[in-house]
Amino acid sequence: MSAHSSPQTGQPHRTPNSQVAHGHPLGFWFFFWGEFAERCSYYGMRTILPIYLTASVSMAGLGLTDNDSGSVMSWFKMGCYMLPLLGGFLADRYFGKYWTIVGFSIPYVIGHFLLAIPHWTMVVIALVLLAAGSGVIKPNISALLGQTYDQQRPGQERLRSAAFMWYYLAINIGALLATLALPELNRRLGFAGAFQFPTWLMVLALVIFAAGKPLYATEEIDRTPPTPAERRARWETLGRLYGIFGLMIFFWIGYEQNDNMWVFFIRDYVDLRVSLLSAPVPPEQLQFINPLFVLLLIPLFNGLFRWFDPQMKIFTPIRKILVGFILGAAASGMMALAGLLAETSATKVSILWPALAYVLLTAGEVLLYGTGLELSYAIAPKNMKGFVTACFLMTAAVANFVNSYFVRLYGGSLKDAIEVRGPLAPSVFFGITALIVLAAAVAFFFVGRRFDANSANRATAS
Repeated sequence: MSAHSSPQTGQPHRTPNSQVAHGHPLGFWFFFWGEFAERCSYYGMRTILPIYLTASVSMAGLGLTDNDSGSVMSWFKMGCYMLPLLGGFLADRYFGKYWTIVGFSIPYVIGHFLLAIPHWTMVVIALVLLAAGSGVIKPNISALLGQTYDQQRPGQERLRSAAFMWYYLAINIGALLATLALPELNRRLGFAGAFQFPTWLMVLALVIFAAGKPLYATEEIDRTPPTPAERRARWETLGRLYGIFGLMIFFWIGYEQNDNMWVFFIRDYVDLRVSLLSAPVPPEQLQFINPLFVLLLIPLFNGLFRWFDPQMKIFTPIRKILVGFILGAAASGMMALAGLLAETSATKVSILWPALAYVLLTAGEVLLYGTGLELSYAIAPKNMKGFVTACFLMTAAVANFVNSYFVRLYGGSLKDAIEVRGPLAPSVFFGITALIVLAAAVAFFFVGRRFDANSANRATAS
Protein backbone atom coordinates (compact mmCIF):
# COMPACT_ATOMS: atom_id res chain seq x y z
CA MET A 1 0.00 0.00 0.00
CA SER A 2 1.47 3.35 -1.01
CA ALA A 3 2.33 6.04 1.51
CA HIS A 4 0.65 9.42 0.99
CA SER A 5 1.77 12.88 1.96
CA SER A 6 0.24 14.38 5.05
CA PRO A 7 -1.66 17.58 4.15
CA GLN A 8 -0.29 19.24 7.27
CA THR A 9 3.37 18.39 6.95
CA GLY A 10 3.91 17.16 3.41
CA GLN A 11 5.77 14.19 4.92
CA PRO A 12 4.89 10.61 4.07
CA HIS A 13 2.66 8.73 6.46
CA ARG A 14 4.50 5.73 7.88
CA THR A 15 2.51 2.56 7.50
CA PRO A 16 3.21 -0.84 9.02
CA ASN A 17 5.67 -2.91 7.02
CA SER A 18 2.95 -5.48 6.29
CA GLN A 19 0.95 -2.78 4.46
CA VAL A 20 3.80 -1.34 2.39
CA ALA A 21 4.37 -2.72 -1.12
CA HIS A 22 7.88 -4.05 -1.75
CA GLY A 23 8.16 -3.92 -5.55
CA HIS A 24 9.05 -0.89 -7.63
CA PRO A 25 6.16 1.59 -7.83
CA LEU A 26 4.48 1.83 -11.22
CA GLY A 27 5.75 5.39 -11.65
CA PHE A 28 9.31 4.07 -11.90
CA TRP A 29 8.72 2.83 -15.43
CA PHE A 30 7.64 6.27 -16.58
CA PHE A 31 10.91 7.63 -15.17
CA PHE A 32 12.89 4.80 -16.80
CA TRP A 33 11.49 5.03 -20.34
CA GLY A 34 11.18 8.81 -20.25
CA GLU A 35 14.84 9.18 -19.24
CA PHE A 36 15.89 6.55 -21.79
CA ALA A 37 14.23 8.52 -24.60
CA GLU A 38 15.54 11.89 -23.37
CA ARG A 39 19.15 10.70 -23.07
CA CYS A 40 18.91 9.03 -26.49
CA SER A 41 17.77 12.38 -27.79
CA TYR A 42 20.46 14.43 -26.04
CA TYR A 43 23.46 12.21 -26.79
CA GLY A 44 22.29 11.50 -30.33
CA MET A 45 22.14 15.22 -31.07
CA ARG A 46 25.51 15.80 -29.40
CA THR A 47 27.20 12.97 -31.30
CA ILE A 48 26.78 14.56 -34.72
CA LEU A 49 26.86 18.19 -33.54
CA PRO A 50 30.62 18.76 -34.09
CA ILE A 51 30.42 17.36 -37.63
CA TYR A 52 27.31 19.47 -38.33
CA LEU A 53 29.01 22.63 -37.13
CA THR A 54 32.10 22.07 -39.27
CA ALA A 55 30.50 20.60 -42.42
CA SER A 56 30.48 22.93 -45.42
CA VAL A 57 27.40 24.95 -46.29
CA SER A 58 27.06 22.94 -49.50
CA MET A 59 26.60 19.84 -47.31
CA ALA A 60 23.91 21.60 -45.20
CA GLY A 61 26.35 22.31 -42.38
CA LEU A 62 27.42 25.55 -40.69
CA GLY A 63 30.92 25.73 -42.18
CA LEU A 64 32.66 26.67 -38.91
CA THR A 65 36.34 26.03 -38.33
CA ASP A 66 37.29 23.18 -36.01
CA ASN A 67 38.43 25.65 -33.34
CA ASP A 68 35.24 27.68 -33.50
CA SER A 69 33.16 24.51 -33.37
CA GLY A 70 35.05 23.24 -30.33
CA SER A 71 34.52 26.58 -28.62
CA VAL A 72 30.79 26.59 -29.42
CA MET A 73 30.38 23.08 -28.03
CA SER A 74 32.26 24.06 -24.88
CA TRP A 75 29.93 27.02 -24.30
CA PHE A 76 26.92 24.78 -24.91
CA LYS A 77 28.08 22.15 -22.43
CA MET A 78 28.97 24.84 -19.91
CA GLY A 79 25.33 25.93 -20.00
CA CYS A 80 24.16 22.34 -19.53
CA TYR A 81 26.27 21.99 -16.37
CA MET A 82 25.60 25.46 -14.94
CA LEU A 83 21.83 25.45 -15.19
CA PRO A 84 21.16 22.62 -12.69
CA LEU A 85 21.59 25.32 -10.03
CA LEU A 86 18.75 27.29 -11.62
CA GLY A 87 16.68 24.15 -12.09
CA GLY A 88 16.91 23.17 -8.44
CA PHE A 89 16.09 26.70 -7.30
CA LEU A 90 13.02 27.04 -9.54
CA ALA A 91 11.71 23.62 -8.55
CA ASP A 92 12.28 24.06 -4.82
CA ARG A 93 10.96 27.61 -4.50
CA TYR A 94 8.33 28.10 -7.20
CA PHE A 95 7.08 25.36 -9.51
CA GLY A 96 7.88 21.97 -8.03
CA LYS A 97 9.95 19.34 -9.78
CA TYR A 98 7.24 17.96 -12.08
CA TRP A 99 6.13 21.28 -13.58
CA THR A 100 9.72 22.52 -13.87
CA ILE A 101 10.58 19.40 -15.88
CA VAL A 102 7.51 19.67 -18.12
CA GLY A 103 7.86 23.43 -18.55
CA PHE A 104 11.49 23.28 -19.67
CA SER A 105 10.91 20.18 -21.82
CA ILE A 106 8.89 22.32 -24.22
CA PRO A 107 11.78 24.68 -25.17
CA TYR A 108 13.95 21.55 -25.21
CA VAL A 109 11.76 20.12 -27.98
CA ILE A 110 11.67 23.45 -29.85
CA GLY A 111 15.47 23.59 -29.69
CA HIS A 112 15.72 20.20 -31.39
CA PHE A 113 13.46 21.37 -34.23
CA LEU A 114 15.45 24.59 -34.74
CA LEU A 115 18.83 22.86 -34.66
CA ALA A 116 18.19 21.20 -38.03
CA ILE A 117 17.92 24.62 -39.75
CA PRO A 118 21.45 25.26 -41.11
CA HIS A 119 21.54 28.95 -40.22
CA TRP A 120 23.85 30.36 -37.56
CA THR A 121 21.18 32.39 -35.74
CA MET A 122 18.79 29.41 -35.60
CA VAL A 123 21.55 27.13 -34.31
CA VAL A 124 22.52 29.57 -31.56
CA ILE A 125 18.89 29.86 -30.42
CA ALA A 126 18.57 26.08 -30.60
CA LEU A 127 21.64 25.47 -28.46
CA VAL A 128 20.46 27.99 -25.85
CA LEU A 129 17.09 26.22 -25.65
CA LEU A 130 18.71 22.79 -25.53
CA ALA A 131 21.11 23.83 -22.77
CA ALA A 132 18.25 25.35 -20.78
CA GLY A 133 16.11 22.24 -21.17
CA SER A 134 18.83 19.72 -20.40
CA GLY A 135 20.42 21.72 -17.58
CA VAL A 136 17.25 22.70 -15.72
CA ILE A 137 15.75 19.22 -16.02
CA LYS A 138 18.93 17.37 -14.98
CA PRO A 139 18.73 17.72 -11.15
CA ASN A 140 14.96 17.43 -10.90
CA ILE A 141 14.18 14.08 -12.51
CA SER A 142 16.48 12.10 -10.23
CA ALA A 143 15.29 14.10 -7.20
CA LEU A 144 11.63 13.41 -8.04
CA LEU A 145 12.45 9.73 -8.51
CA GLY A 146 14.03 9.56 -5.05
CA GLN A 147 11.15 11.48 -3.51
CA THR A 148 8.65 9.06 -5.10
CA TYR A 149 10.39 6.12 -3.43
CA ASP A 150 10.61 7.94 -0.09
CA GLN A 151 6.84 8.49 -0.13
CA GLN A 152 5.60 5.31 -1.74
CA ARG A 153 8.23 2.84 -0.49
CA PRO A 154 9.29 4.35 2.86
CA GLY A 155 12.28 2.77 4.56
CA GLN A 156 13.21 0.63 1.54
CA GLU A 157 16.62 2.12 0.82
CA ARG A 158 17.85 -0.98 -1.03
CA LEU A 159 14.88 -0.78 -3.43
CA ARG A 160 15.52 2.92 -4.01
CA SER A 161 19.21 2.20 -4.65
CA ALA A 162 18.24 -0.46 -7.19
CA ALA A 163 15.92 2.04 -8.87
CA PHE A 164 18.77 4.51 -9.32
CA MET A 165 20.95 1.73 -10.73
CA TRP A 166 18.32 0.92 -13.36
CA TYR A 167 17.84 4.63 -13.98
CA TYR A 168 21.57 5.06 -14.64
CA LEU A 169 21.41 1.98 -16.87
CA ALA A 170 18.66 3.65 -18.93
CA ILE A 171 20.86 6.73 -19.40
CA ASN A 172 23.83 4.78 -20.72
CA ILE A 173 21.87 2.36 -22.89
CA GLY A 174 20.18 5.37 -24.44
CA ALA A 175 23.54 7.07 -24.98
CA LEU A 176 25.06 3.90 -26.47
CA LEU A 177 22.25 3.35 -28.97
CA ALA A 178 22.21 7.01 -29.96
CA THR A 179 25.95 7.29 -30.56
CA LEU A 180 25.80 4.20 -32.76
CA ALA A 181 22.66 5.19 -34.66
CA LEU A 182 23.03 8.91 -35.38
CA PRO A 183 26.22 8.76 -37.49
CA GLU A 184 24.62 6.04 -39.64
CA LEU A 185 21.41 8.04 -40.02
CA ASN A 186 23.47 11.09 -40.91
CA ARG A 187 25.32 9.14 -43.59
CA ARG A 188 22.07 7.87 -45.12
CA LEU A 189 19.70 10.80 -44.60
CA GLY A 190 21.90 13.86 -44.14
CA PHE A 191 21.80 16.23 -41.19
CA ALA A 192 18.16 17.26 -41.59
CA GLY A 193 16.99 13.64 -41.59
CA ALA A 194 19.33 12.55 -38.80
CA PHE A 195 18.22 15.35 -36.47
CA GLN A 196 14.62 14.13 -36.77
CA PHE A 197 15.53 11.10 -34.67
CA PRO A 198 16.53 12.96 -31.47
CA THR A 199 13.75 15.49 -32.02
CA TRP A 200 10.94 12.95 -31.93
CA LEU A 201 12.64 10.99 -29.17
CA MET A 202 12.44 14.11 -27.02
CA VAL A 203 8.76 14.47 -27.87
CA LEU A 204 8.29 10.84 -26.82
CA ALA A 205 10.21 11.45 -23.58
CA LEU A 206 7.96 14.39 -22.71
CA VAL A 207 4.79 12.40 -23.43
CA ILE A 208 5.94 9.43 -21.34
CA PHE A 209 7.02 11.55 -18.40
CA ALA A 210 3.89 13.72 -18.41
CA ALA A 211 1.64 10.66 -18.56
CA GLY A 212 3.07 9.35 -15.30
CA LYS A 213 2.14 12.39 -13.20
CA PRO A 214 -0.53 10.65 -11.05
CA LEU A 215 2.06 8.05 -10.07
CA TYR A 216 4.78 10.42 -8.85
CA ALA A 217 5.43 11.83 -5.38
CA THR A 218 3.14 14.51 -4.02
CA GLU A 219 5.15 17.72 -3.88
CA GLU A 220 4.97 20.46 -1.28
CA ILE A 221 6.80 23.66 -2.20
CA ASP A 222 8.66 25.23 0.71
CA ARG A 223 9.41 28.89 0.05
CA THR A 224 11.04 29.44 3.43
CA PRO A 225 14.41 31.13 2.84
CA PRO A 226 17.46 29.42 4.34
CA THR A 227 18.30 30.44 7.88
CA PRO A 228 21.69 31.97 8.75
CA ALA A 229 22.67 28.62 10.26
CA GLU A 230 21.80 26.83 7.02
CA ARG A 231 23.81 29.35 5.02
CA ARG A 232 26.79 28.79 7.31
CA ALA A 233 26.41 25.03 6.88
CA ARG A 234 26.54 25.47 3.11
CA TRP A 235 29.77 27.40 3.24
CA GLU A 236 31.31 25.01 5.75
CA THR A 237 30.48 22.04 3.55
CA LEU A 238 31.85 23.74 0.44
CA GLY A 239 34.91 24.70 2.48
CA ARG A 240 35.60 21.02 3.10
CA LEU A 241 35.14 20.21 -0.57
CA TYR A 242 36.57 23.27 -2.37
CA GLY A 243 40.03 21.73 -2.85
CA ILE A 244 38.60 18.54 -4.32
CA PHE A 245 36.08 20.38 -6.48
CA GLY A 246 38.70 22.86 -7.66
CA LEU A 247 41.06 20.12 -8.86
CA MET A 248 38.27 18.16 -10.54
CA ILE A 249 37.93 21.07 -12.97
CA PHE A 250 41.27 20.04 -14.50
CA PHE A 251 40.12 16.45 -15.02
CA TRP A 252 37.09 17.72 -16.93
CA ILE A 253 39.27 19.98 -19.09
CA GLY A 254 40.77 16.83 -20.60
CA TYR A 255 37.57 14.81 -20.53
CA GLU A 256 35.37 17.39 -22.25
CA GLN A 257 37.58 17.38 -25.36
CA ASN A 258 36.49 13.86 -26.29
CA ASP A 259 33.35 14.86 -28.22
CA ASN A 260 34.89 17.70 -30.20
CA MET A 261 38.68 17.93 -30.55
CA TRP A 262 39.11 14.15 -30.42
CA VAL A 263 36.50 13.79 -33.17
CA PHE A 264 38.33 16.29 -35.37
CA PHE A 265 41.65 14.52 -34.80
CA ILE A 266 40.08 11.13 -35.62
CA ARG A 267 38.57 12.57 -38.80
CA ASP A 268 41.94 13.84 -40.04
CA TYR A 269 44.58 11.44 -38.71
CA VAL A 270 43.00 8.04 -38.04
CA ASP A 271 42.51 5.18 -40.50
CA LEU A 272 38.81 4.45 -40.00
CA ARG A 273 38.67 1.35 -42.19
CA VAL A 274 37.76 -1.82 -40.33
CA SER A 275 38.10 -5.15 -42.12
CA LEU A 276 34.69 -6.48 -41.05
CA LEU A 277 32.83 -3.35 -42.19
CA SER A 278 32.03 -2.35 -45.76
CA ALA A 279 32.36 1.38 -45.09
CA PRO A 280 34.75 3.40 -42.91
CA VAL A 281 33.62 4.15 -39.37
CA PRO A 282 32.29 7.72 -39.07
CA PRO A 283 34.76 9.66 -36.87
CA GLU A 284 32.07 10.74 -34.42
CA GLN A 285 30.83 7.17 -33.97
CA LEU A 286 33.80 6.10 -31.84
CA GLN A 287 32.12 7.97 -28.99
CA PHE A 288 29.97 4.85 -28.50
CA ILE A 289 32.92 3.34 -26.60
CA ASN A 290 32.21 5.69 -23.69
CA PRO A 291 28.66 4.56 -22.78
CA LEU A 292 29.52 0.95 -23.67
CA PHE A 293 32.39 0.83 -21.19
CA VAL A 294 30.42 2.72 -18.56
CA LEU A 295 27.97 -0.19 -18.66
CA LEU A 296 30.82 -2.72 -18.49
CA LEU A 297 33.10 -1.07 -15.96
CA ILE A 298 30.61 -0.08 -13.26
CA PRO A 299 29.66 -3.68 -12.35
CA LEU A 300 33.27 -4.79 -12.88
CA PHE A 301 34.71 -2.17 -10.53
CA ASN A 302 31.97 -2.67 -7.95
CA GLY A 303 32.60 -6.42 -7.95
CA LEU A 304 36.38 -6.03 -7.67
CA PHE A 305 36.12 -3.52 -4.85
CA ARG A 306 33.71 -5.72 -2.91
CA TRP A 307 35.88 -8.79 -3.50
CA PHE A 308 39.31 -7.36 -2.63
CA ASP A 309 38.44 -4.58 -0.22
CA PRO A 310 35.02 -5.06 1.43
CA GLN A 311 35.93 -2.68 4.30
CA MET A 312 37.05 0.10 1.89
CA LYS A 313 40.44 0.37 3.60
CA ILE A 314 42.47 0.21 0.38
CA PHE A 315 40.15 1.62 -2.27
CA THR A 316 39.01 4.66 -0.34
CA PRO A 317 36.97 7.32 -2.16
CA ILE A 318 39.99 9.62 -2.33
CA ARG A 319 42.17 6.91 -3.86
CA LYS A 320 39.51 6.02 -6.42
CA ILE A 321 39.34 9.66 -7.49
CA LEU A 322 43.14 9.83 -7.67
CA VAL A 323 43.23 6.81 -10.00
CA GLY A 324 40.52 8.52 -12.06
CA PHE A 325 42.81 11.54 -12.49
CA ILE A 326 45.71 9.32 -13.58
CA LEU A 327 43.59 7.47 -16.13
CA GLY A 328 42.28 10.77 -17.49
CA ALA A 329 45.85 12.00 -17.96
CA ALA A 330 46.77 8.69 -19.64
CA ALA A 331 43.86 9.08 -22.09
CA SER A 332 45.02 12.53 -23.20
CA GLY A 333 48.59 11.18 -23.30
CA MET A 334 47.43 8.39 -25.62
CA MET A 335 45.96 10.99 -27.98
CA ALA A 336 49.24 12.95 -27.82
CA LEU A 337 51.21 9.83 -28.77
CA ALA A 338 48.82 9.16 -31.64
CA GLY A 339 49.33 12.74 -32.79
CA LEU A 340 53.12 12.40 -32.61
CA LEU A 341 53.02 9.17 -34.60
CA ALA A 342 50.82 10.73 -37.29
CA GLU A 343 53.03 13.82 -37.50
CA THR A 344 56.31 11.92 -37.78
CA SER A 345 55.16 9.15 -40.11
CA ALA A 346 52.88 11.26 -42.31
CA THR A 347 50.42 8.36 -42.39
CA LYS A 348 47.13 7.81 -40.64
CA VAL A 349 47.32 5.92 -37.36
CA SER A 350 45.38 2.85 -36.34
CA ILE A 351 41.85 3.23 -34.97
CA LEU A 352 43.07 1.35 -31.89
CA TRP A 353 44.82 4.50 -30.60
CA PRO A 354 41.69 6.63 -30.04
CA ALA A 355 39.70 3.51 -29.09
CA LEU A 356 42.09 2.79 -26.23
CA ALA A 357 42.06 6.46 -25.26
CA TYR A 358 38.25 6.32 -24.96
CA VAL A 359 38.50 3.22 -22.76
CA LEU A 360 41.03 4.88 -20.43
CA LEU A 361 38.98 8.07 -20.28
CA THR A 362 35.81 6.15 -19.45
CA ALA A 363 37.53 4.21 -16.68
CA GLY A 364 38.72 7.50 -15.22
CA GLU A 365 35.22 8.98 -15.51
CA VAL A 366 33.59 6.03 -13.73
CA LEU A 367 36.01 6.25 -10.82
CA LEU A 368 36.09 10.02 -10.48
CA TYR A 369 32.52 11.01 -11.32
CA GLY A 370 30.69 8.24 -9.49
CA THR A 371 32.89 8.46 -6.41
CA GLY A 372 32.91 12.26 -6.37
CA LEU A 373 29.14 12.41 -6.61
CA GLU A 374 28.74 9.88 -3.79
CA LEU A 375 31.30 11.70 -1.63
CA SER A 376 29.56 15.05 -2.15
CA TYR A 377 26.17 13.56 -1.28
CA ALA A 378 27.50 11.84 1.84
CA ILE A 379 29.19 14.96 3.24
CA ALA A 380 26.36 17.40 2.53
CA PRO A 381 23.77 18.03 5.27
CA LYS A 382 20.32 16.63 4.51
CA ASN A 383 18.82 20.02 3.64
CA MET A 384 21.47 20.91 1.05
CA LYS A 385 22.31 17.72 -0.82
CA GLY A 386 20.83 19.07 -4.05
CA PHE A 387 22.81 22.30 -3.69
CA VAL A 388 26.13 20.49 -3.17
CA THR A 389 25.41 18.12 -6.06
CA ALA A 390 24.76 21.12 -8.32
CA CYS A 391 28.08 22.62 -7.18
CA PHE A 392 29.76 19.33 -8.09
CA LEU A 393 28.30 19.59 -11.61
CA MET A 394 29.58 23.16 -11.79
CA THR A 395 33.15 21.81 -11.93
CA ALA A 396 32.40 20.54 -15.45
CA ALA A 397 30.84 23.90 -16.34
CA VAL A 398 34.03 25.73 -15.35
CA ALA A 399 36.13 23.24 -17.32
CA ASN A 400 34.07 23.89 -20.43
CA PHE A 401 34.50 27.62 -19.94
CA VAL A 402 38.28 27.10 -19.91
CA ASN A 403 38.05 24.85 -22.97
CA SER A 404 36.05 27.43 -24.90
CA TYR A 405 39.33 29.38 -25.11
CA PHE A 406 41.87 26.57 -24.82
CA VAL A 407 40.59 24.59 -27.85
CA ARG A 408 41.31 27.59 -30.06
CA LEU A 409 45.00 26.72 -29.70
CA TYR A 410 44.50 23.44 -31.57
CA GLY A 411 46.33 23.66 -34.89
CA GLY A 412 45.88 20.14 -36.21
CA SER A 413 42.89 20.70 -38.48
CA LEU A 414 43.45 19.51 -42.04
CA LYS A 415 40.06 20.91 -43.14
CA ASP A 416 40.69 24.57 -42.33
CA ALA A 417 43.05 27.05 -43.92
CA ILE A 418 46.42 27.32 -42.20
CA GLU A 419 45.88 30.96 -41.23
CA VAL A 420 42.80 30.16 -39.12
CA ARG A 421 44.30 27.20 -37.25
CA GLY A 422 45.74 27.44 -33.76
CA PRO A 423 49.49 27.33 -33.07
CA LEU A 424 49.69 23.86 -31.44
CA ALA A 425 50.15 20.60 -33.32
CA PRO A 426 47.92 17.71 -32.11
CA SER A 427 50.74 16.03 -30.18
CA VAL A 428 51.53 19.27 -28.34
CA PHE A 429 47.89 20.21 -27.72
CA PHE A 430 46.94 16.84 -26.25
CA GLY A 431 50.31 16.59 -24.49
CA ILE A 432 49.68 19.88 -22.67
CA THR A 433 46.21 18.62 -21.75
CA ALA A 434 47.72 15.42 -20.33
CA LEU A 435 50.23 17.40 -18.27
CA ILE A 436 47.46 19.64 -16.90
CA VAL A 437 45.48 16.62 -15.70
CA LEU A 438 48.61 14.90 -14.37
CA ALA A 439 49.61 18.02 -12.40
CA ALA A 440 46.11 18.10 -10.91
CA ALA A 441 46.53 14.43 -9.95
CA VAL A 442 49.76 15.25 -8.07
CA ALA A 443 48.07 18.14 -6.28
CA PHE A 444 45.07 15.93 -5.50
CA PHE A 445 47.36 13.40 -3.80
CA PHE A 446 48.20 15.98 -1.13
CA VAL A 447 44.74 17.56 -0.96
CA GLY A 448 43.17 14.12 -0.61
CA ARG A 449 45.50 13.15 2.24
CA ARG A 450 44.58 16.32 4.10
CA PHE A 451 40.87 15.68 3.45
CA ASP A 452 41.15 12.14 4.84
CA ALA A 453 43.04 13.40 7.87
CA ASN A 454 40.44 16.07 8.59
CA SER A 455 37.62 13.56 8.16
CA ALA A 456 39.32 11.20 10.62
CA ASN A 457 39.71 14.02 13.13
CA ARG A 458 36.03 14.91 12.81
CA ALA A 459 35.04 11.28 13.31
CA THR A 460 37.22 11.05 16.43
CA ALA A 461 35.83 14.31 17.82
CA SER A 462 32.24 13.16 17.35
